[in-house]
Amino acid sequence: MLVRQGIVRFLEEMGVRHIFHLPGVHTLPLNASLGESNIKVIIGRHESASAFMADGFSRASGLPGVILVTPGPGVANVVSACMEAHADDIPLIIIFIDVERKDVEKGILHGVREPEAIFRTISKATFVVRRGQELAATLGEAFHLAVSARPGPVVLSIPHGILEKEAPFAKAGVPETRKSPAPVLQPMEEALKGARRPVIIGGRGLVGKGLGPLLDRTCREWGIPFLSSTSGKGVLPEDRPHVFGNIVARGTARAILDEADLVIALGTRLRDVDSKRRGVKIKRLIHIDEDDRWLGKNYSLGLHVGGDVPGAAEMLLRLLDGTKSDWDMEALHRARQRELEDLGQENVGFRIVSLLRRVIPHDAVCVFDLNMIGYWAEYYFPVLGERTFLFPRGISPIFYAFPASLGAKLGKKEAPCLCVTGDGSFLPTAAELATMRKYDIPVVVLIYDNSSFGVLEDFMRRRHGARDTMGLLNPDFSALAGSFGIKAGRAESLGDLERIFLNDITWDEPYVVEFRYPLIDPPWA
Repeated sequence: MLVRQGIVRFLEEMGVRHIFHLPGVHTLPLNASLGESNIKVIIGRHESASAFMADGFSRASGLPGVILVTPGPGVANVVSACMEAHADDIPLIIIFIDVERKDVEKGILHGVREPEAIFRTISKATFVVRRGQELAATLGEAFHLAVSARPGPVVLSIPHGILEKEAPFAKAGVPETRKSPAPVLQPMEEALKGARRPVIIGGRGLVGKGLGPLLDRTCREWGIPFLSSTSGKGVLPEDRPHVFGNIVARGTARAILDEADLVIALGTRLRDVDSKRRGVKIKRLIHIDEDDRWLGKNYSLGLHVGGDVPGAAEMLLRLLDGTKSDWDMEALHRARQRELEDLGQENVGFRIVSLLRRVIPHDAVCVFDLNMIGYWAEYYFPVLGERTFLFPRGISPIFYAFPASLGAKLGKKEAPCLCVTGDGSFLPTAAELATMRKYDIPVVVLIYDNSSFGVLEDFMRRRHGARDTMGLLNPDFSALAGSFGIKAGRAESLGDLERIFLNDITWDEPYVVEFRYPLIDPPWA
């Protein structure tokens, strides 16, 4: 079997149905084999966008996203997406069809010495294939590593010179996953002793682990407040009376953490950028996470458990079973409702995200960029299910939401998909309107156009007393969408926005909403 055919067969046997790709002369033999397969190849207009599509696909579907790029500039353009995936635990398989290393010193096309070195600190592993005979085993190891333990990206170099050569390919397989050691019961019992006001924080490590029903019952029956990290939004639906939102929010969430005598953090790293620097204080902590690299980094530990997050979390929740807390959950719920009502009266940003929650389908996958609406959503947008809130908090890249939403819709075809992006974020990725139209990917794109890098403008005003230093010159976004044959509408008020969503959007075709509205204050102001 030719190597190019073996690669495609392996991918098919691994269940890969989408590859995100920008072709080049080095990939053409593999493109020929992909054209004869059942794999849908989504050809984007820039490698960075294609890689973010794969990220969105993975977050929405729970499957690894697969990216295929060329050597040299092609593989270099996926660095930002690889960094984001590595920092936010997203399994990606980044395959680049490489040059012949022996010819790099001759100055061949796209020749770079050891390009995989770029990725060594921003991926779980890099693999360099030398011969066709080792490719099948390497592919299996790469897939296994990407999805095992704490997931993340892996990078695989395959020389284009072996694509047309014969090589043996056994049936696809991956190494067996080693089970983490079972958590020890006694230290958990000791750590829980005397706790009358425990609170549970859930992170991405709980997503897809099937612990939702047990977690929900434990919090509901025994009166334990539940909070989430940004990446954990949706682990429990945020319309439950015992769910109090993101740990970064002020008000009730912060009061709960201040009054808690024990914080149980499940499947979250509690990174400084996600918690401590935003004012989150924890006095006594049980920290359960996939590995122990983050344990004790930002908060002192009463007990830590690394490795088997589902097993340890299930054991701990069963230890809590039957232990009624001293929390007055009804009072907390009333305080939370008053807080949200006050926010609605005082803050336009809160009213915008509340409007969006009201006018979009309950099961919609929502992909937000880091813009003012996105920040309000991070704090206060009620997420009702796992894998329905995508927000790039790994390294906080700015050009994420639009391409990621295309991948998310392909990864979760049955669900409507909303992209909320800013003018500064959208324009550099606007070429992917062609991708959306070419493949008829029915995403609704809301572009918040305040003609500035909004958060930077806010920081300049508050911190340095400078105004109008971050302004942007923008095109007519609705006309731009129309030039691709995509339906579009323009809103200049919240009423306009509500009307468009209720009357003009069907969710079964691409649609762009240009929301021209002044700069709003951030939720932390």
